[in-house]
Amino acid sequence: MTNEDSIGVRAIRFLDAQKLDHSPEHYAFAHQYLSGSDRAFSDAVDREIEGGVRLRQAVVQALMPQTTSPVVDGTFDRLTTQLLDLLTKVTLATGGLNKDLTRTAAALVSGEPQEVRKLVLFMIRRTAEAETSLSAALQQAQTFRDTLNGVREEIGRDPLTGLPGTESMAQRLEASFRAVGNCSIAIIELDQLDGFVAMHGRAIGDRVLKAAALTLKDACSPYQVGRWGEASFMTLIDEPDFATGVAKLELARADMAARQLRLRENDLPLGRITLSVGVATTRGRSAKDVTKAAARLSRKAQRQGGNQVLAEAQLIGIPS
Repeated sequence: MTNEDSIGVRAIRFLDAQKLDHSPEHYAFAHQYLSGSDRAFSDAVDREIEGGVRLRQAVVQALMPQTTSPVVDGTFDRLTTQLLDLLTKVTLATGGLNKDLTRTAAALVSGEPQEVRKLVLFMIRRTAEAETSLSAALQQAQTFRDTLNGVREEIGRDPLTGLPGTESMAQRLEASFRAVGNCSIAIIELDQLDGFVAMHGRAIGDRVLKAAALTLKDACSPYQVGRWGEASFMTLIDEPDFATGVAKLELARADMAARQLRLRENDLPLGRITLSVGVATTRGRSAKDVTKAAARLSRKAQRQGGNQVLAEAQLIGIPS
């Protein structure tokens, strides 16, 4: 992560600069462009805005990939309806109760002794009715919260690999640092990806990224793996057990190196794709500093020939 604002804030600024309104479709367009997850799409947008040219609505519609997203597929409309329904139930339950109890309290002050028992019984019954209504509203609120969590997870996913995207991983990283304290981060680079793309095209590069994502996810479970850059991934080892995390990353490295990737069209071999992995532990540092340390180690692993895991603890001689 850098010191730049979050991608959501930058998306709004991008729309303002392009004089586009803040519609869900435009926000999805800006988010896709700024995330850099689709190189061909980002390059096409760059060509359109080169020289300070503003995007026209027709260009936005023509360029936007036709993918289903919870931002634009009607999910938010349904969520809005659910929220309004929930608020209505709560308002009816509490508002009616407040009115009835206020009137009853006034009657108690001026009421005859023989009427007090009736008024108290009414208040008990009315409170029980409100409690039932609020209980139903609470259950609906819990369902609503679960739905929102699902939407948040879906929005934060990388569309190519299905893994959590960069922004989602950054949020998980910060949350883990607060909850666990002592944890580790691995940055994983694909050594030969640029060469594969130059020789075979972007589509082959995307298939290689998908294969690497699947390998990392399987080998590193239960640790969270996510997309971190154009040709890199992150694994969050959210516990103090550093050695187990490194062992899983070594397994992922070996599994990837052993894969025999082939072209679907003619079954010709593509060659081997390997991983360079850098692992750094917190030791009281910020998430940003630990991430930079892990990235430096992954680049060092690449300079040393790739296909290796360099762990910070091993390099500086501190027992794990």
